[in-house]
Amino acid sequence: MELKNKIVIGLCCLASIASAQEVVTLGTFGFVKNAHTNTYHISGMQFDNSPSNTPEIVYGDSLPLGSKIYAWNGSGYDISEYNEFWEPPNIVTKWSSDPELGNGEGYWVEVPVSTNTVLSGDVPMDDAITNSIVAGFQICSYPYPVDRVVTNLGFTPALGDKIYVWNGSTYTFSEYNEFWEPPNVVTKWNNVLTITAGVGFWYESSANTNWIVERPFVAN
Repeated sequence: MELKNKIVIGLCCLASIASAQEVVTLGTFGFVKNAHTNTYHISGMQFDNSPSNTPEIVYGDSLPLGSKIYAWNGSGYDISEYNEFWEPPNIVTKWSSDPELGNGEGYWVEVPVSTNTVLSGDVPMDDAITNSIVAGFQICSYPYPVDRVVTNLGFTPALGDKIYVWNGSTYTFSEYNEFWEPPNVVTKWNNVLTITAGVGFWYESSANTNWIVERPFVAN
């Protein structure tokens, strides 16, 4: 079954920055360890690399031959595969394309065998990072390399917005809506999911909006 069909059906680590209280020095280099089983995994690149966060720069040769990255473009996937390709007069081992794995965006990683990877780069030190959220589905990642729960991801959700976290075989999700908690109706996220550093997630939005995330740690 194609990845897109799996998503449609599903929807119809150790970090160098441990907590929001940590003081981080300008120019800090960070990393997150990701364990990939031989299936699909939603990752999120939360570091800055020069000149950009392409599969070649982010992963290089750290993933096994046959690995693929699927970057969601709003209606489908831009796919890059790490494999051997015939480029006369030689066979070369490389990534087949260079989709940008941008800060605040998530992407699927498919590996043929279980493997561990390290995502690394400069820790973003902007006071705040703004990303666009569009009505419908998008794959996101928290733009700073820290663990967060859905209530402090920085979204300004509308009623009906949902967050979906892939656990390797299915989704757990949280919905922002009105819920009856006697004696009152409360507006909240109904499931306080944890999004760990280096992990991406689906966000289903009811409207176009900006996602403004303030830096969750102090900078020297």
